Amino acid sequence: MAAPDVSATKQRILDAASAEFGTYGLAGARIDRIASEAKASKERLYAYFGDKVALFHAVLDANFAEAMENLSFDGADMPEHAVALFDDMLAKPDIQRMMIWGQLQGESTRMRELAESHPSWERRTGSIRRAQSDGIVDARWEPRELITMMFGIVFGWVVAPGADCNDGLDEDALAHRRDVVHEAVRRLCAP
Repeated sequence: MAAPDVSATKQRILDAASAEFGTYGLAGARIDRIASEAKASKERLYAYFGDKVALFHAVLDANFAEAMENLSFDGADMPEHAVALFDDMLAKPDIQRMMIWGQLQGESTRMRELAESHPSWERRTGSIRRAQSDGIVDARWEPRELITMMFGIVFGWVVAPGADCNDGLDEDALAHRRDVVHEAVRRLCAP
């Protein structure tokens, strides 16, 4: 008899948790629903992740690290990075919602520390500073402020009252939003 594939079980739990946390947030998510969707026992889930908060962190951390490593970043071309981030969040709406839930449920300090402790953070902020020194990006902003405002633009339709979320929009509407994100970040960065 073959041993169970621990990594496959963990991944199923992470995938189910991503959907659950994205829908209900940390407070509203239920471990029994996650375990059921992952086809894993609650005991196995607790053995792997400890508790619900640790599972929430594991999902956020894994997706955050993936985004930091996979999305190219050039401080001289922040508009392109913003569009890539928009597309990444469009492809992972659960993660986008988890980030918003995290902000609402007191995780903002932890998420900021996670970003600033990632090995790519210094490269990103250094790239912005070089672009500022070269006169490509407005030097009145701190790099951290530019990154924060870029996220605000990318997440705008998801958090603005009365705005249509990105879910279910046709390609023309999404292309228009990409153009808006690009132009807004271009203007934000323009010296």
